[in-house]
This record gives sequence, structure tokens and C-alpha cells, in this order.
Amino acid sequence: MSSDRSSSSSIVNWSLLESPAVIQQCRQSLQSNGIMTIPNFATAAGITALKSEILSCPYNESTQHYTSYQDQGDLANYPPTHPRNHKVHSSASFVGRKSLHTTQHRHCINLYNDARLSTFLSAVVASPKQLYQSKDENGSVYSYRIESHHDPPWHFDESHYTAILYLQNSQGGGAFEYVPWCRKTKSVDDVDGHDVIRKVVMGGEQQKSIDIAIMADDDDDDDSDNKSKLEVQQIRPERGMLLFFSGVHTFHRVAKVTGPVARVGLVFTYSENEDFCNSEDVKGSNEWDPADSTKILQDGH
Repeated sequence: MSSDRSSSSSIVNWSLLESPAVIQQCRQSLQSNGIMTIPNFATAAGITALKSEILSCPYNESTQHYTSYQDQGDLANYPPTHPRNHKVHSSASFVGRKSLHTTQHRHCINLYNDARLSTFLSAVVASPKQLYQSKDENGSVYSYRIESHHDPPWHFDESHYTAILYLQNSQGGGAFEYVPWCRKTKSVDDVDGHDVIRKVVMGGEQQKSIDIAIMADDDDDDDSDNKSKLEVQQIRPERGMLLFFSGVHTFHRVAKVTGPVARVGLVFTYSENEDFCNSEDVKGSNEWDPADSTKILQDGH
């Protein structure tokens, strides 16, 4: 067994990924609901180890102003009032791959590099192409912490797929909100993407008169007529849960956090392209690691 595999064996419950029935169930959930989840994927010891490693790193406070595509817009082709150019405020704290790589045990990096995870996620996607790890030096694997003063925005990802391992719940808020499979292409010029930005962000995220409903993840009623009208959906992840979705096709955000406890998550990104790396625009709009940050913090400071 490789050192990476040995390191991650006590961190997560790999046996949860072994059943063909689980793969089929996760595939169906991803296709139908836009996300798939595996509760209790991280062990209790794994949650402690991963969170301790992340919190031992310096982190940065990233405060940005960008479009829902995580760039500065396209004034050459769209008017300033168009959804393509509508900017939102963004704030969060990050620890990127560069810092995680310097930790003693590299639990986060080893888990991302374990082929069992990417093999499972590739099977869930069932794409003609396998999934590849992002080659981004920081945006490939990173941790975020969302506190009550932060303002995480609605956005599309540039990477094709994202997996989030939840390590700490906030006292209140912090749900994962999303509009599943709401644009067919990956293009910033996709009119379906423009439309969802117009409705969800420019129409007012809290405005109920724009015919956008919220569906909690514990709603078991099978009312297909009602569900067909739902756009924004919501799930409240628990510690240890693995959540997987297509961030390039699904509009999403972390809802506002309340209380003194931060939501902490570990993020892995994947692509259908072997050489994928985020664009310079997206890198510049995020500052995923203190090495690239203008505001570096340590816990307690």
C-alpha cells in the first residue's frame, strides 16, 4: 500500500464507496438532483485530523468584487447592466494547496491524491471521459472557513466538478444552496446562465416574488409538479458528509452563516480535461492561499 493510501485509510470510510449499488444511487442522484452526498464519509478521527491540520495553517481573508463567473465581466460585448457584468461582493477565508502541502502529515493532500476517490467520482459521473485532478496550484484542493461576517456569493465554477468534505458546522445558517444543471454549456455567454443570474442575484436573493422556491433536503414528498417549478434548492450538510456536484453547470453558494462558529469545508476540484487549470481571471478573484494573499492571518490574531 502506498504511503498516501495508508495515510488516508483511517481518515475516511472507503468501504462506503465499494458497492456498485452505491455508485448507481449516487449517479442517479447527481443526474436527477444535481448533487450526490455520502453521509459519514469522514470518520470521527478523520474529521479531527483534517480540521486540526487546516486550522494549524495560516489563512487569508479574501475580499473581492467580481461577477458570478468569478471574473471582471465583459464590457466589450455586454452592457454594464447585463448579468454578464453584474458584480457581487465576496468574502471568505481560505487555505490553499501550497499551505496544505507544508503540513506534517499532509492528510488533505493525500486524500485528494488517493486514486480511490477520483475513481469513484468518475464512475458516478459516468462521462465518456474520466475525471482528472485539477492542475491548479491552489484551486485544486483548498479549505474554506465561512464566518458570520463573511459574504459568500452566488457563482459558477470554472472547474467541471467539485467535491466538498464538511468538517465543521456553523451554529446557524451555512446551508449549501444551488440551482442544479441550470446552464447546458460551460460558456460565460450561455444565455441560461445569464437568466439564472438575473433571477437569483439581480432579482434579489431574498425576494420571494420572483417565483424561486427553496426546497430543503429533508422534504420527502414526491410532488413532481411542484418540484419541476423549483429552482433554488438547499441542503444542510453535516460533519463528515461528502457532497459532489458540477459547479460549472450548477449555480451555487454557501448561505449566510450565523453565530460564533465557522463552517469549515475541504474542497477538491476535478475536470474532464487532463490539463485543466483555472484561468488567471479566476485565480485573481479568489486568493485561495496565504502565499498569494495580501492579508494573512493566524488563529488568535
